[in-house]
Amino acid sequence: MVNHMFNKICSGIGLVALDVVINQESEYDAKIYCGGSCGNVLTILSFLGFDSYPIARLDDNNATSLIISDLEKWGVNTSFLKSGLNGSTPIIIHRILSDSKNNPRHRFEFKNPVSGKWLPGYKPVLSRDVESIYKKLPTSHVFYLDRISRASIDLAKKVKKNGGFVFFEPSSISDIKQFEECLKITDILKFSNDRLKSYKEDYPEIQATLEIETLGSQGLSYRFLDSNWEKLEPFFIKDVVDTAGAGDWCSAGIIGSILEKGNLDLKTIDKNFLKTSLLYGQVLGAINCLYPGARGLMYNLSKDSFESIVSNLLTKNSVSYDAPFDDSLKNENHTHNLEVILSTL
Repeated sequence: MVNHMFNKICSGIGLVALDVVINQESEYDAKIYCGGSCGNVLTILSFLGFDSYPIARLDDNNATSLIISDLEKWGVNTSFLKSGLNGSTPIIIHRILSDSKNNPRHRFEFKNPVSGKWLPGYKPVLSRDVESIYKKLPTSHVFYLDRISRASIDLAKKVKKNGGFVFFEPSSISDIKQFEECLKITDILKFSNDRLKSYKEDYPEIQATLEIETLGSQGLSYRFLDSNWEKLEPFFIKDVVDTAGAGDWCSAGIIGSILEKGNLDLKTIDKNFLKTSLLYGQVLGAINCLYPGARGLMYNLSKDSFESIVSNLLTKNSVSYDAPFDDSLKNENHTHNLEVILSTL
């Protein structure tokens, strides 16, 4: 669906982390990727053909080097991943498991499984750096944020004032005043029912142009302008391997579809096209569930294979087949010994 000739710039601020993915079938091996909602969404957008500029306050260490190496593989601009002694590079253990009925599930861990110590966490960009960042940042058509801070709000305001739209994906509400300040400048709000259970009750009137509530295996609901909440049924994937990252693919798919048509004034979007964009996001999330890791399909499918599967899935409401893997990508090794890699981070 995304037109790669239509060059658009996407910037974002928030969680950019190092994902250490462990499969229960091989507990001593780990695969290393860039992760975090902001890191994933901006990388997926680059994969879809857009120019991506993630902004984060990382440390100057091996974990950051691994993140940058992975991002640059996908053409992401890493100029705004500030590293230094006062930064922090979050590390997240992404453990892929299965329940007693062999249904896949995953768990995020924030302690080193070898030493038991807490892993580094998230630090927001400093507000004093906003002006210098914005002066160097290319004019952005969309600004993505998943963590609320003074800096993220101020940067979003600047992008919006300059004609871009703001995509806000909160993981929680810790500061209601700043949350509502974010809502005032948000064009698209996307949240998980698991994380913001009371949002519909707390905000019966629509706050953003488009609001999307994800419901996991139940699909999603959305409201647009002055309309009531509408439901979109999910795609049923029968060969699920890992559901992590499905929401990030959905976000990137929605952004990518809207930008494809140059729809920067969201209020003018045709409602049928809007539903198509939401459907496209759902399809991307569904396909990634066939692979391990939050962006697993990128490491196992060529772009041509990916686009073929997307086109095929858009004509159906379910899929059940062995996940395809492109032989040309098999030589790319992201596997590390768990103890060795954690000892270097």
